[in-house]
Amino acid sequence: MTERRQFDEIKGKKCNATKVVAIILCVIELVTISVNIISFQLAYAQNSIGAGKELNNQTSVTASNASINLKLGNKAYPIKYQITGAKLAGISAEKDNTTLLVNVSSISNGKLIIELPRNVVDSKKQGNVDDNFAIFEDGQYAVDDEIRTNAQSRTLMVGFDNGTSVIEITGTHVVPEFATVAVAVFAIATIGIIVATSKYMIFFPGEK
Repeated sequence: MTERRQFDEIKGKKCNATKVVAIILCVIELVTISVNIISFQLAYAQNSIGAGKELNNQTSVTASNASINLKLGNKAYPIKYQITGAKLAGISAEKDNTTLLVNVSSISNGKLIIELPRNVVDSKKQGNVDDNFAIFEDGQYAVDDEIRTNAQSRTLMVGFDNGTSVIEITGTHVVPEFATVAVAVFAIATIGIIVATSKYMIFFPGEK
């Protein structure tokens, strides 16, 4: 009986140690994923702020052709545009990865013509068919006209009122889809934890 009790005690200690190690590894994995996601979000925010500062230096309110960079992560995507009645103060992508935010400083009623590369933003419905973009002017629905479409880009013309500060262009996706990647990574980590826990229960079915 004494030897049996000693054996059970040793087995219990080993099982408890294994359980502690498994928990520690799971915590470390979750912390690592969280840190990576937070670091990415900070880098994304800094890039957006930097883009805004750079674009604030533009002062043209004419319809001359221009191009600005939409910065996403470590990449910059050139966006061609024309604008009257305002200067374009910045452009960034919403966290939901379906909306572009165009910041303008308007001095009168004006017009924005913007060319949207399909490899950056697009609006599709079932069957990979083009769908209309939803346009909002300071949160209010605005009317737009798609004046040119080809395999590489879609060009919109948006009228805006004096005093407008933000024009939202909402499609079905903005690439790269950072949020989707983050969710996928987290899902994979969660599956890994579930698998590890299942294996632990197989090897030690009596442990709780």
